[in-house]
Amino acid sequence: MAKAPSAGDPQPHDQAPGSRTRRAKKTLADGFLEAIRADFRAHGAGVIAEVRAEKPDQYLKLVLSVLPKDLNVNINNLDALSDDEIRQRIRGLEAVLRPFLEKPGFAKGLAEPGGKDGISQPAGGAGPEAPH
Repeated sequence: MAKAPSAGDPQPHDQAPGSRTRRAKKTLADGFLEAIRADFRAHGAGVIAEVRAEKPDQYLKLVLSVLPKDLNVNINNLDALSDDEIRQRIRGLEAVLRPFLEKPGFAKGLAEPGGKDGISQPAGGAGPEAPH
């Protein structure tokens, strides 16, 4: 025999229309996401590597799908710098690289101390001025 509802039990007419449906959808979504999390913890990295190797187009779609839509992909940060700031950065890079390029002839093109503006010479055979 069915139990009679008590005064504290919510009655069907007390609930907002559609609240059961929303609650059921939320419960289903929460359960689904938890299952996905558990599966990813167990297999995620391996599956990602497999997709990358076997289906690179799908891998790229996955990567793009998780990037923010308003991602600023400006990889040329030099546009905002003055010529002097660019020269300073070049000098700093040359100072860091010079010990690695100490072999005779290997560092050809790096500015010598006191050279023109103390910056590198143009790369031979590259750039817009190079003969084609």
